[in-house]
Amino acid sequence: MDFKAEWSSLLLIALMVVVAYFLHPGFGESPELMKVILQMVVFPIVVIALASIPVIIVCYFIKVIPDIDYSIRVGFLYMVFLLVWQFMA
Repeated sequence: MDFKAEWSSLLLIALMVVVAYFLHPGFGESPELMKVILQMVVFPIVVIALASIPVIIVCYFIKVIPDIDYSIRVGFLYMVFLLVWQFMA
């Protein structure tokens, strides 16, 4: 797996941190600072790690070297889906 991230992927990670803040259950109700910071940092990392599993499987079947950028993009789409789902509910 290639672990060199492009600048666009780094921008997506920064946007994932912002989205993770809005996904916090206590958003707007004076949440605890450490829990919010922990969620803003850990949640995007976990999403990228979980997105790596299907990326590796798909890349294996289409005979392409997996790239961390693919995982970041899939994770970002998942985070946007969660954000839309959060505001629709």
